[in-house]
Amino acid sequence: MSTNKNAYEIRADILKEASGLITHKYEKDMYIWEMTRTRDEKSGQIMDPINKPEFPTTEQILDCANELYSFVDSK
Repeated sequence: MSTNKNAYEIRADILKEASGLITHKYEKDMYIWEMTRTRDEKSGQIMDPINKPEFPTTEQILDCANELYSFVDSK
């Protein structure tokens, strides 16, 4: 049996989904970035920390959530 969700629950679910999507993309980009960097042979530290992916901002997550919500809200 399915239950109907109210608007608040739908928006909360969409926000959670958006956060997951944006965070997953960041983690994937960070993994690729780390695997393609030159490392010091002794310390293992990255020698060229240029173009490092930035952690997602709240604004990016909300933009993604709004995009997802517009799909749900369209008729």
